[in-house]
Amino acid sequence: MKINVNVLDKILDKISLIVKYFLGFLLAVMLISALFTVFTRYFLGKSFAWSEELIRYLIIWISFLGAAVGYKEEGLVFFDMIVNAVNGKKRRNLLLLNNTITLVFMGFIFVNSVQTIMMPSVAKQISIGLQISMAIPFMAVPLGLGLMIIFGINHYRVILNKYKEGVYN
Repeated sequence: MKINVNVLDKILDKISLIVKYFLGFLLAVMLISALFTVFTRYFLGKSFAWSEELIRYLIIWISFLGAAVGYKEEGLVFFDMIVNAVNGKKRRNLLLLNNTITLVFMGFIFVNSVQTIMMPSVAKQISIGLQISMAIPFMAVPLGLGLMIIFGINHYRVILNKYKEGVYN
């Protein structure tokens, strides 16, 4: 079964857009929670553990989902001094090697993060402030890395297409 490249690009773009909207929502929730925490602590003299815990977990979710979107859009930090010093096949091969090493690393962390979440010590543990399963904050890691792996597999196609179009010459 052959998948149309334009359809694949549209699907990945739609996934990225959905994640961006979700990130916007998470940032709004984090902002409201932070303002609530500041208000209650300084004006009412009370502190709520759940709000600080929520902010901490949202930072984790935002980091991993944001990294996935950044990876898709090639917006992450990349030490490209060596890659930019070469052209043609050498550049293509370096980019393919870099993508492969990155995917292997992400795959390793992905597998380990799924195994960690399935451990009873994590799955059955309840957070102190929010009273939720610790699997929920931990899910940010495999979800973000899973998206990065999907986007990374697509990067092979992008790299090869750019080479065919003469971008690396």
